Amino acid sequence: MRKPVIGILAPRRFNEEDPFECQSRFVDNYPKKIIKAGGVPIGLLFPNEVFNEDEIKMCDGLIIQGGPHLGSSHICALHYAYLHKIPVLGVCLGMQTMVGYEWFWQKHSGKLNYDIINKEFDYDSESYYLFDKDGHDKLDPFVLKDIKKSKHKVFIDKNSRLYDIFYTDVLDMPSLHKSIAKKEIFYNSFIFKVTGLSDDGEIEVIESNSDWWCVGVQFHPELEDENLKLFENFVLKCFK
Repeated sequence: MRKPVIGILAPRRFNEEDPFECQSRFVDNYPKKIIKAGGVPIGLLFPNEVFNEDEIKMCDGLIIQGGPHLGSSHICALHYAYLHKIPVLGVCLGMQTMVGYEWFWQKHSGKLNYDIINKEFDYDSESYYLFDKDGHDKLDPFVLKDIKKSKHKVFIDKNSRLYDIFYTDVLDMPSLHKSIAKKEIFYNSFIFKVTGLSDDGEIEVIESNSDWWCVGVQFHPELEDENLKLFENFVLKCFK
């Protein structure tokens, strides 16, 4: 049985005046965890936000990593994963991608395709489903030796995938973000449900409300080896 191929989708930096500053910014911690968990990581590259279905067809699973703003290619990739029921793990920006997808799905009453996403979804959409809040980025700039200063408690629904993985309803996780998901997005949600809250009551975990394995976490499990079990469970779900 071959190892599952896990596509990693990274945030992009744009600078039309300097082509060397147009970059996909991959973080090594994600492929390291995938390799340890038994998968084969590959980077997904969508220059100028042009989604290429041929790339993601090679993947058995998808990780949407943390970083700054998301773009239409993130939403297209998640839409493909939803249509084909490919397992997805989203971290920080990755969870926010799921929130953005839920918002966009509601906006269009589920009538989505790649053309609509490419034409209508952009960075400026974030204010519709995210807001900024102080207190979730206590270690800025981040220094690994001080990681404990960045942590806060996350309360997990016992009826969730994350609870089944960690066997606890309270996690202590690194938090490195200012953007928070708006709760009203989930009042009448189509695809996702909230399964974890921070100690100040904000959304920290969402999961698909169906059999599709799709988990988004606002915290950063990739920073600590004791969280490898999350990546192992994800990679296990990617075996075909």
